[in-house]
Amino acid sequence: MDRLLKFCLPLDLQAWMKQYQAPESENALVKDIPNTLDNHMMAFQLAKVVPIRIKYRGPSTEFYKRPSDFCHKAHATRFALYERKTG
Repeated sequence: MDRLLKFCLPLDLQAWMKQYQAPESENALVKDIPNTLDNHMMAFQLAKVVPIRIKYRGPSTEFYKRPSDFCHKAHATRFALYERKTG
């Protein structure tokens, strides 16, 4: 994400992104975000400014055998946000 765009984000969104910041070596904007309604609201607020893609993460459980390449939203314990490439 562009440094100027990140600087111009609302302060509450900047603080939220700093809390879940992904390492520089990764493509994710933020990662390991708990799958809660409050965190989804922050992600939707970010999506109004930056085109994003949500990837859900989580382990297999006693009742859910997670496929190796993705996790369903209903069974996710956390998620990550990636910038959607346009054009």
